[in-house]
Amino acid sequence: MTASGRTDRFLRLQLAAALLLAGCNASTKSDRQAKVLDNSTSSPGVIEFAEVQSEIGIDFTHFDSRRDSLLPEDIGSGVGWADYDNDGDQDLYVVNFAGPFLMAEAELKKRAGNKLFRNDGGKFTDVTEESGLGHVGWNYACLWVDVDNDNWLDLIVTHYDGVMLFRNRSDGTFEERTMECGFADIHRFLLGLTAGDYDLDGDLDLFICGYVKFDRERARNRPQVAGRPAVWTNPVSYDAVPSILLRNNGEGVFEDVTVAAGVADPNGKSMQAVFCDFNNDNWPDLYVANDVGTADALFMNRGDGSFQDVSTLAGTYDRRATMGVAVGDVWHRGWMDIFTTHWVNEDHALWKNQSGLAEGKSILMEDVGPQTGLLEIKSTADVGWGTELIDFDNDGHLDLILANGSTIEDELTLEVLKDPKLLPQKCRLLHNDGNANFVDVSSEGGDFFSKDLVARGLACADYDQDGRVDVAIVIHSGKAVLLHNETAKTGHWLRVELKGTSNRFGVGAKIQVVAGGTTFTRQSVSSSSYLSSSSLTTHFGLGEVDVVDSILVTWPSGKTTIKNSIKADQSVTMEEN
Repeated sequence: MTASGRTDRFLRLQLAAALLLAGCNASTKSDRQAKVLDNSTSSPGVIEFAEVQSEIGIDFTHFDSRRDSLLPEDIGSGVGWADYDNDGDQDLYVVNFAGPFLMAEAELKKRAGNKLFRNDGGKFTDVTEESGLGHVGWNYACLWVDVDNDNWLDLIVTHYDGVMLFRNRSDGTFEERTMECGFADIHRFLLGLTAGDYDLDGDLDLFICGYVKFDRERARNRPQVAGRPAVWTNPVSYDAVPSILLRNNGEGVFEDVTVAAGVADPNGKSMQAVFCDFNNDNWPDLYVANDVGTADALFMNRGDGSFQDVSTLAGTYDRRATMGVAVGDVWHRGWMDIFTTHWVNEDHALWKNQSGLAEGKSILMEDVGPQTGLLEIKSTADVGWGTELIDFDNDGHLDLILANGSTIEDELTLEVLKDPKLLPQKCRLLHNDGNANFVDVSSEGGDFFSKDLVARGLACADYDQDGRVDVAIVIHSGKAVLLHNETAKTGHWLRVELKGTSNRFGVGAKIQVVAGGTTFTRQSVSSSSYLSSSSLTTHFGLGEVDVVDSILVTWPSGKTTIKNSIKADQSVTMEEN
């Protein structure tokens, strides 16, 4: 063992001892605080959703084609909520993988592409054509981000051979600026992406997940097996391609700084990532979800433009195949925890942030999934994709939603030789009982959760501003779903809109709401889930508390903004001075 290896092992043993000591005191101050809130609220009602896409104007079909049984076809596409026209409500963009992977590109261009739906007071209008956002291709992820700090959200889309930028003209239309922004020479298989100001210079930088090397022409000539072309859907068979960190020059032009920053992760078959400050030092760290055979990567921001890979020291070096990522303060302790979704025969993980037990800036995570009911709700066959930690019933505790759908073909169908289908599965809805114990309430969640589907991207927003968070889900080879939250028995709530100068939408800011003796902490993150981006508006469930004592925002600049004595059940704008 090398000297550095012995040092790492010694540090891990020290941290493990600290965890053991902390575990002996099962009722810490922060955990007691969560229980106090639970005891002060009425028992939760049923969380219930209704499918409303047809009645409110969302008409989108993903990959309306026969599969060629190839990996790029099966990993799905995402969905993104954003107020792109600054009219005060959340609009919806849905990404399409437009056709079979071996289709001629000239034919592919004749098919349906991505779609933009404008929110007109809770009803949606398809404005794809007039907006200029109907790109047709083998598309994967979308991210709404203000790249030039002009207070208008721009759009970034990844696809099989690169990434595109669409600049918001502020008149309802967009202009493609892929070449001008520095993306022209990026040609690789890219999936999820995230934005954050990693160097705290006042603009948003990008991290884009590189997946695998996949040869279309070789796939076209693959051998025949059992009467049909071989099934090439397992990522283990392919080499990884590097992810990319792009530094923003302040005007929406990007420079590749991956190697210099130390985040290349060359062996990671990366699917999704999120910038988030996990050790509360105000510098955004980076969590990268990697597919089968390659462990997730956790990069701690050193504060000098570079990162340190702390995956092993932090405890997150885990070879489970990870697709979806969600972050939130599950235990009301002021630290961001991580939930990750996994593949067949792999339990989902809930990484409890124990960095408060570590010395200095260290990050320390503990997978407490087995102690939170998660093992009881995951079938061995389940494959999880999009996910979010959201308080759906406003009882003051973060719940979970999971988009499930297999990557394995249904071999028992008669049509498998001529039109192979992926095995459908049920999505899941998990209620937090107030003690971070997650109970499967899918059977009470509405008809949607009884359906067998192949779900992929998922994103959340309160699109009708009724104080209950709604959900959009992309269904592989099916109709997109919009779930309206119709939970009858809910607590009070608060929505927080950020208007920053660090960056205009306050990405990276920490929001702390004190109400009824409990502190609720959120960070404004740009993109989590899977290939998707939820609303940048931050939602807090408050239980029975109808007046908030204070809202404190700590901006990426280090400045703070505070408001006191705020009535619940409203939207509040916090501005950076």
